[in-house]
Amino acid sequence: MSTEGYKEYDILCVGSCVQDILIEGMGPDSFAESVTILGSVLFTTGGDAANEAIVLGRLGDRAGLVARIDDGPVGEALYRNLTEEKIDLSYLCRDEASRSTTAFVILEEDGRHKFFLHKGYEEGISLKEIDMDMLQKTRAVCIGSLYTSYRLDRGGAAVLMREARKAGVLTFADMDHDVEQLGPHAMDSVYPYVDYLLPSIEEARYITGKDNERDAAAELLSRGTDTAVIKLGDKGCYVRSREEEFYVDPFEVAAKDTTGCGDNFTAGFIHSVLGGRSLYECARFACAAGAVNSLDIGAHMAVRSSPQIERFMDKTGQRKITR
Repeated sequence: MSTEGYKEYDILCVGSCVQDILIEGMGPDSFAESVTILGSVLFTTGGDAANEAIVLGRLGDRAGLVARIDDGPVGEALYRNLTEEKIDLSYLCRDEASRSTTAFVILEEDGRHKFFLHKGYEEGISLKEIDMDMLQKTRAVCIGSLYTSYRLDRGGAAVLMREARKAGVLTFADMDHDVEQLGPHAMDSVYPYVDYLLPSIEEARYITGKDNERDAAAELLSRGTDTAVIKLGDKGCYVRSREEEFYVDPFEVAAKDTTGCGDNFTAGFIHSVLGGRSLYECARFACAAGAVNSLDIGAHMAVRSSPQIERFMDKTGQRKITR
């Protein structure tokens, strides 16, 4: 077999890796009680880049994680969890001077959730800690996510994506809430180097000032991104590129936990792009991956393989949304 053009990785996921503690069975009345019996508590790895790398590995892609974790008990738990997954950790930094974030996720009865963060410090990988030679070894790079990549969010993300473009690498960027209040234009220097930008509708509204997903996507294209994929939660998604635009309706599920559904969506989309699917089929597979994730507790516990998602798509109807 010829090795011409062979890449060691299909995708490298760059960004956040945190500890998730998911708590089920806790409601507003719990704070009035001296003791509350919880339904379940799950300790696991979280963070957009970690979730996406884990799911991509399960879908069959050669995925690597480029992130920083601490060298204490939290970092040790994260590392042990990550070694159980089908992902490469060669670019994972373990640092004794930092502390990783812990996210307490309170699960509500309707599948929604609320986050309580115990913020770390000196967290997030910096540009100087990234071996840029990795770009010669991969087909694609994803930043997961803009606005929660910390030190990369202050100029490093734009440099990384620019160099990826120079290396002929496909570029993806997920997005999160502006937790450090950098402002809606903080990532404007990144968008011209992003092939596929995947914000939620709330994030798209924040950065563009547009209420409607169509207007928000148009604004994102005007700022330089090639394709805007806007996640609409239980209403599916809206996709706009330079050549086409369309909606994909959501799959009918009874959600148990929506934590990480956006990350699973992003992983499903990337997997499909790398597999050569049409843009519409990429978005439909992404919607299915997000829906499957909602069927179990945790940000990456439900998706196991690409054939699993295909079977789900064959058996599950899509709810028609009047746009």
